[in-house]
Amino acid sequence: MKFKELNSLDRLHFREAYQNKEITRKETQEYLSSHFEINIRTVRKWAKRLQLGLRDTIDPAKILVYDIETSRLTAKMWWTGKQYVGHNQIVQEPKIISIAWKWLGTDDVEFLTWDKNHCDKKMMQKFLKVYNEADLIVGQNNDRFDNRWINARAMKHDLDVNVYVKSFDIMKQTKRLFRLPSYSMGYITKYLGVTLKQSHEGIHMWDMIEDGNLSQQKEYLDKMIEYNIGDIISTEEMYLKLRKYTGHIIHIGVFNGTSKYSCPNCGGSDIKLLKTTTTAAGTIQRIMKCNECDVQFKMSNATFLKQNLK
Repeated sequence: MKFKELNSLDRLHFREAYQNKEITRKETQEYLSSHFEINIRTVRKWAKRLQLGLRDTIDPAKILVYDIETSRLTAKMWWTGKQYVGHNQIVQEPKIISIAWKWLGTDDVEFLTWDKNHCDKKMMQKFLKVYNEADLIVGQNNDRFDNRWINARAMKHDLDVNVYVKSFDIMKQTKRLFRLPSYSMGYITKYLGVTLKQSHEGIHMWDMIEDGNLSQQKEYLDKMIEYNIGDIISTEEMYLKLRKYTGHIIHIGVFNGTSKYSCPNCGGSDIKLLKTTTTAAGTIQRIMKCNECDVQFKMSNATFLKQNLK
């Protein structure tokens, strides 16, 4: 069996087995070797590709990976073709159909959906209890899409939402740093060699969920949930691959109770100086590298000197 042949359930099973603390790592590897009919060396390679070494130590900060699926706006128009649609033509406002999420480093992916009347209020009330606890939220194009949707639906239902939560947008970060033929989630998952973004039936799925009979709505809502959960698995793996290059949004070391002289990505203390540079204004900055997770990061000269002049 080859790594690319693993589906999302296979990968989830691999993760759950690899993170089982009740048996030794050797026993886990022997079990996975037998289950997938591969050798121990391949088990270790797959674990590395799934970033399971990083997952053995769950970040002390609460990092939330999440994704939403939304319904369509319905409006009355005079004719077909490209045209301006004013707000007074809106018949039905769009809503959130489903939300899936997981805490970074944990196994379970959770989800919520709108109710039988296609109202997303109760779903938002439950999800915001999770969302508002996060120190960092991670998603694909979430700065422009998901986060603003969450804010808008919270405002619609007069619910409290943390509009100051730190956000890591995978699409924004890849566009900032890398020249790629495409920045779509489907392409990047293939490019990085992580769990592929799942496909679905397109507009037909939305037609059935929004306008189908009760049986069709249930059937296709289940399909959307499966698709939504698959996106979470892909998003987490993309984030773990990319954060080596993208810098940090929050400082894990400080969250872990250590000083600023630690790795902001994993909280490790085994760090070294790579290069000294300056800002345009002449302020000295230190480029550091963590020997534990290979992440490069900037550190102020004051923090560097405070540690190294002891």
